[in-house]
Amino acid sequence: MKIKLSTALVMGSSRGIGRAIATKLAREGVKRIGIHYHSRRDEAEKTLALVTQAGSSGVLLQADTSDAKQARSVVEQAAEELGGCDIFVQSAVPTFEKIYEHALSTEVPLSKWQLAFDSQARAFFIAAPTAAKYMRDGGRIIALSYRAGAETGGWQPWIGMGSAKAALESMCRYLAVAMARDGITVNAVSPGAWGDKSTLFGQTPQQVQDAMNEWGRVGWNPMKRNCLPSDVANLCALLCSDEAAFVTGQSIVVDGGGSLMNPEFPLALQVPR
Repeated sequence: MKIKLSTALVMGSSRGIGRAIATKLAREGVKRIGIHYHSRRDEAEKTLALVTQAGSSGVLLQADTSDAKQARSVVEQAAEELGGCDIFVQSAVPTFEKIYEHALSTEVPLSKWQLAFDSQARAFFIAAPTAAKYMRDGGRIIALSYRAGAETGGWQPWIGMGSAKAALESMCRYLAVAMARDGITVNAVSPGAWGDKSTLFGQTPQQVQDAMNEWGRVGWNPMKRNCLPSDVANLCALLCSDEAAFVTGQSIVVDGGGSLMNPEFPLALQVPR
């Protein structure tokens, strides 16, 4: 599989899943990649080094995409510096403490709720159509979601981000219909529980990480491990290939089958010995 599209902008690619996506796209033949970061230029430079090692060139782009003007201007800047924007990936999220309310309560401060929507749903609503204007001969738009948090209500501190991700996934379906006539596909990719300390999961308290890893190990994930950034990056690259040109408006879960498990039945009745 090689990607024929030549330019890409990966939002939030200074670390974690965004970094893995940018690096994978470079390995699969994307020639020029925009590496977006909010505050950690040093980490963005590490991504740039990986992209360069993979045979592509890159540019660093700083923006706070929770600000509407910056969400648009960073795409325009990327398209100008890259010579287009054939692929747009929305992977940027605020740091954990800015969006997460540790108390198990729906009493999340309005500021955290607002930041979740501004950085996810509104940023995508502005940036994705802006990127589409620079897509030649079709294009690819991908939004990173978290489907479990968007569809359930058990993880109470995630109420702001879960609601924002639900809006993000809905928007993908609307944009997929609107952009199909131009050969542009729009999909959401939803990682399962993150098993890498470079991701947002790695910013949770250690006891949370330990509990999640144990949850997967004992069998609540059929593959008995959590999702890695490389798992997500591989799917994103596939969606950017010619082979996936007829896949659009979908929300694809990358979780090793974790979402297939039924919480109403004991684990021993679900997992083969």
